Amino acid sequence: MPSFDYRIAGEEGFAAVQPLWVKLRAYHSHLPWHFAGEMHRLTFEPRKQEILTKAAPGKLRIEVASTASDAVDVAYCISTVSASGRGEVDSIFVEESFRGHGIGSELLRHALVWLESLGASSKVVTVAYANEEALALYKRFGFHPRTILLEQSNASSELVI
Repeated sequence: MPSFDYRIAGEEGFAAVQPLWVKLRAYHSHLPWHFAGEMHRLTFEPRKQEILTKAAPGKLRIEVASTASDAVDVAYCISTVSASGRGEVDSIFVEESFRGHGIGSELLRHALVWLESLGASSKVVTVAYANEEALALYKRFGFHPRTILLEQSNASSELVI
């Protein structure tokens, strides 16, 4: 079984995350859900800015996992705490060929400990519809659906009366 190294980064960690984030976007575009076709329009810089804007000063955590043997980045987790105290796992991804080795669980565990250490008043994560793998992971860590947000895509804005 391969071993992995985990490193914590601040804002500079976005550079390591970007290529993996692009793979996450591609993964979402292949899920069987209505908005999959819109994933190509999402780009990294606006998502990065959204996360930076939301995080309170000093309350951004980027953790990257890499193979211990050759230091290739294979996974990441970005977490934030907002000024109001809301903790969020903003983005997490593990390369497909490295899933099943506990990397996602380890990253999520580290993020939750960090959120607790900062006194997050709540902890949330947003999951794309039909991402059953992610839902199963979060459920193991005690996350449960609270609300369901329905959205109408611009491509299907016809009213049915």
